[in-house]
Amino acid sequence: MTRRMYDASFPPPDPHLEVCGFYIGGDTPHAWTDAEIAAQSARWRLPIYVCDNPGQRNAAADAAQAVAWLRAHEVPAGCAVALDYETAINSGYVLTFDQVVRAAGWTLLLYGSLSTVTQNVRPSAGYWTASWTTAPHMDADAAATQYASDIQLHTGYDLSLVADSLVLWDTQDPPVTPEDAMPAFQTGEIKPGFHIDANGVEHPDATTQLVVPPAGGGAAGWGNAWLSLGCDFGAVTVRVAVKVTGTPGWGVSLHAIAAGDDRLSIPLPAGVGKISLGRVAQSASDDPAVPAAWLLEYAA
Repeated sequence: MTRRMYDASFPPPDPHLEVCGFYIGGDTPHAWTDAEIAAQSARWRLPIYVCDNPGQRNAAADAAQAVAWLRAHEVPAGCAVALDYETAINSGYVLTFDQVVRAAGWTLLLYGSLSTVTQNVRPSAGYWTASWTTAPHMDADAAATQYASDIQLHTGYDLSLVADSLVLWDTQDPPVTPEDAMPAFQTGEIKPGFHIDANGVEHPDATTQLVVPPAGGGAAGWGNAWLSLGCDFGAVTVRVAVKVTGTPGWGVSLHAIAAGDDRLSIPLPAGVGKISLGRVAQSASDDPAVPAAWLLEYAA
């Protein structure tokens, strides 16, 4: 199964397709504004960063710009961001860009001409190939294929097909199912001790590992899910690592909580399969025994 996608340097008249690809930075002639993005009716979104001269660019710095945009716009963890590579061949740049994006919790889709893009290392979300036959098709081993250009179409946008398996930024809440009306929860303690101590040393034995039903799916048709954190008699910084099934790497974030705070609720991405929790020492005086707990909720 596939979805139809359009992408454009500048916002075109809305073609009312399923996916909108838009540009957020790099060598693009125009980075779309928030208002321009919001004006499009497409349910799914694909942010695109452009680099057609990787030999003259800093991959880590470019990727950091893309990650900053994703964070500022609260793009859900596990979703794809595209790197527009045109005809460039430089696997070193792709590897570094992909590593930065994956470490931050997202995946990388690499766009370019079919004749060149697959000569680069395959990134975490795969290849978005351009082969302009004008006939809708998916190239072999591609996660998306751009089959017609704006010039061929006499429009302000290109057209692609996107595999349903590619995780995209979904602007709609998942449909409510009967199972969503039956809330479920589980709670437990975050292990004492520091997963990462004041010297930056990791201690796997102080990690709390949760294997969870997938949010937004699974055999039981689970609905939305949240992870909540809380503590008493002190303050705790908790490292939360989330693994989305079928995607490489973990999305990692740090959360500071204190005894006087309300519980902290974190929405979980669709398809989450594993969660790793661990305390992180902020100084040598941090108390590794402050009581702290987690709560996992599934609800409508």
